[in-house]
Amino acid sequence: MRTFLGFAFVASAPIASAVVCDDTSSKKVACFDLKSGNKMPQIAMGSWSGSYKDCASTDYTCVQQSARFIAETWLHLGGTHLDTANDYRTQTALADALRNTPNFKREELYLTTKCPGAIGYEAIVQCADDNLQMLGQFADGVGYIDLLLVHFPAVIKAICRFNRTSPECAQSIERPATKAELQDTWRAMEELKRIGVVKSIGISDYNITQIEQTLETATQPIEVNQVEWNPLNHDEALLQFSKKHGIQLQAWSPLGGSKGSVLSHPAVKSIASTHNVSTAQVTLRWALQRDVAVVVGTANADHAASDLDIFGFELTSDEVASISALQTDKTASLLV
Repeated sequence: MRTFLGFAFVASAPIASAVVCDDTSSKKVACFDLKSGNKMPQIAMGSWSGSYKDCASTDYTCVQQSARFIAETWLHLGGTHLDTANDYRTQTALADALRNTPNFKREELYLTTKCPGAIGYEAIVQCADDNLQMLGQFADGVGYIDLLLVHFPAVIKAICRFNRTSPECAQSIERPATKAELQDTWRAMEELKRIGVVKSIGISDYNITQIEQTLETATQPIEVNQVEWNPLNHDEALLQFSKKHGIQLQAWSPLGGSKGSVLSHPAVKSIASTHNVSTAQVTLRWALQRDVAVVVGTANADHAASDLDIFGFELTSDEVASISALQTDKTASLLV
């Protein structure tokens, strides 16, 4: 037995799930169907440094230790979807977690990673190669990534990749990608899918215009768009556009982000009390019932277990509507 962040964890305990998607067992792992025909678990455990409140954002040793711990914990709890990115610098930590999880098979895991922007054809191909290596997917021949995303529709300035306190990064660390860059980047994503090293492909933080520009030359569907989505910040027009084009929305910061949190809002607390669950569980359940997948982030094992346990209740249509309406409630963000 070992401890991390005050939580005792038995590394040799059997894992709780044996398949990526399972709607029948007590440890339900529900999936959304992607346009390609592939399935994606509705709940992912993320590994962004901002999820680990005890770690400074530049303390990558702390971030990687936290990511490894929670990834192992997630798998033992029955979670099957892990999310990382080049910008998080946590791929090797997730690989360590997989190696340290006894009897866990690759087909029982769903791995999402991201390339840092609209960096063009050759750079995207190299990014996939690098991620396969960092994620330990070359252990027995060439492996695969379940979902690869273009992390943002922009290009980061070179110096800002390494030193974001530089004066050159003061106004912005990036510039918007051109239409040609978006299309060239997507061409590489399609090629990676064609040769089989990536199963599904998608984007992150693209708006409707950027999606339309990408679709002009796309020959494969955009399967996922990962965006900020929570009760105080959710783009209804983007959701409807995505449904029209078969794009699965996936929420980062599903409990609250740039506009604050609603976990202490009276309406959310009342709904949570009705169902005898936490306000976090209510908020995650709201997203899933809006057909939006979620990426959670924590270094707390109890919170991780709670995030998985959101299939034993269902919100009414009125409850879903009242939570959705909090976006226009000017007092909601003050009640954090």
